[in-house]
Amino acid sequence: MEKIMCLWWLPIHHFFHCKMFVFSRINTTKFWSSILLLVLVSQACQGDFSIFLDDVENEINKLSAKTLSLHRGVCNELSLDCTSVFEKNSFACSTDEIEGEGSYCSSEQGTAYYTSEPGCSQCKNRRLNQAHSLVRTASSRCTCQDMMNADMCWTKGVEDDLKTTNLSGLLWQQIATTNGFTRLYPGSAQEECYSYDPRLRAWFVAASAGPKDVVVLIDSSASMSLVPSSRQASNLSLMQLAKQAVSHVLSTLTFVDYVAVAKFSTESEQVTVDEVYTLIQATRDNVNALIEEVNKIQPEGHTNFEQAFRLAFRVLERSASVGRTTACNKAILFMTDGSPTRGEDDPTTLAEIVDGLNTRSDGTKIASIFTYSISEVAETEISKHIACSAHGLWSQVETDTAASLQEQLSQYYEYFSTLHKGPSGIIWTEPYLDAFGADMVVTGAKAVYESSDASQSKLVAVVAMDISYAYIQKLESNKAAMMTELQRRQAFCPNIAMYSNCELEVLRQKVYAGGSVSYERNPDKICDASNICPLPNDTACPNRAFRYDKCTQHSQATLDYKEAACCGQFLPCQSSNVPSVTMSPILNAALTLLLAIIVCGLL
Repeated sequence: MEKIMCLWWLPIHHFFHCKMFVFSRINTTKFWSSILLLVLVSQACQGDFSIFLDDVENEINKLSAKTLSLHRGVCNELSLDCTSVFEKNSFACSTDEIEGEGSYCSSEQGTAYYTSEPGCSQCKNRRLNQAHSLVRTASSRCTCQDMMNADMCWTKGVEDDLKTTNLSGLLWQQIATTNGFTRLYPGSAQEECYSYDPRLRAWFVAASAGPKDVVVLIDSSASMSLVPSSRQASNLSLMQLAKQAVSHVLSTLTFVDYVAVAKFSTESEQVTVDEVYTLIQATRDNVNALIEEVNKIQPEGHTNFEQAFRLAFRVLERSASVGRTTACNKAILFMTDGSPTRGEDDPTTLAEIVDGLNTRSDGTKIASIFTYSISEVAETEISKHIACSAHGLWSQVETDTAASLQEQLSQYYEYFSTLHKGPSGIIWTEPYLDAFGADMVVTGAKAVYESSDASQSKLVAVVAMDISYAYIQKLESNKAAMMTELQRRQAFCPNIAMYSNCELEVLRQKVYAGGSVSYERNPDKICDASNICPLPNDTACPNRAFRYDKCTQHSQATLDYKEAACCGQFLPCQSSNVPSVTMSPILNAALTLLLAIIVCGLL
């Protein structure tokens, strides 16, 4: 007689983490029958995992459709009255509504930490609120701009949809806009008003730019040891700033991307992991290892632009020949503080060399090129000329703010999202540590585009759902199989529309400052001075303004965090020195198999 049994209670090995098992009564001596049963169970688990991902993607698609519908009505005052909506917003670090109606306690949302006093204290029974979503802005100092206020208004309309989403393992839902605004559900108390810019998160970049190959070229010549005048207080050299920026770029990649880093001075040299001289898959392990190698770079020698670009295209060619590529869009990010002192140094000739390297036999371009002149005293002519000739982007990166270099380096994915056309797909991340304290999560995300015509789209927002990795392991305990399934689901290349000169000029006029984005007509950034292009307005609608005086509450923490964040009390953090009891892999496997045979025998 067959029996159905849920083995949620098996803690010994993740192999048994499934929803349901069907066992037939068998004799315990039939060893190979038990083995066959385990194989069939494993296949059933894989089927459950795929079905679960289908369910999540269905919910993401529904939420994306609602997000687009709401955004299209943002300028209609009859359908969207923001006066009452504004008063119902709850700010992540200032709301006192976490303990109000809709409050509930959960031990499945990770840990709330309290850091305002010496030592470490934590609460594993977090207080959440299912009646309210919370809002965040990119900067801890809310700018309260018109477009930010508009996002605060129209995204409130998704709250009912967030509340009705019913998925096992679902931890957080986020609506993140291109203005750096985030709506997070369910409500959760935040200890401080720290900065949280969703546009710099890997899931946002992946959803808006799609799979990509990225080569980063970093100037390692002796002049990079200079400490700019704006950095005298922190004593950070240009090399240290560049390393921070490169580390940030690498952290925005996901495991469906491929990446390489090369340093250049008198000669150029690839910065490798395990001496792999191609692009490598941007898994968390590979990215962390690559960041370690980047941090070892020391400034020395002269500056040779030509050698750097020749190496970049050799890496792309080698990678394509062995299949280490997304076969999608490619980007070369070039960072320098000056001009070449070795190799070709004529701007026109050097641009022609780069253009030749970047052109296939059919005339199409291999990669998009982004050049960055680091510091306010950097020589800019050649870097700008290379980018303009390649129909790419150039930026002079100011070093007066810590985020400036990181924000401007992020231009490369905005380039792809701005020129995107056609429908967008859902992307998945590999497991990572959640920013809101819910331990390890896997995020599914989709970019929401407003299409003005068949060839051009405008990125509006990214919809994301964070799933508990512990729950996913119950459905698929084999991490390699899990990653394969996630990668299979995002094996697509977004289409890039044919760009106009004005579209590129608008991107070049973007200004990043303190988490907000604006546009200014800076003649130094323009490639074609004879072509005057209109710049976007800094307002959401031409016929209405979005004013919300209480927006500044975002940076005013007023709640009692310890009471709002915890059901119970904060306790001392568990010491990391406490030894853990582990079994050898052989003993673990033996006990697992023995338990399976016993269970089958008992049935």
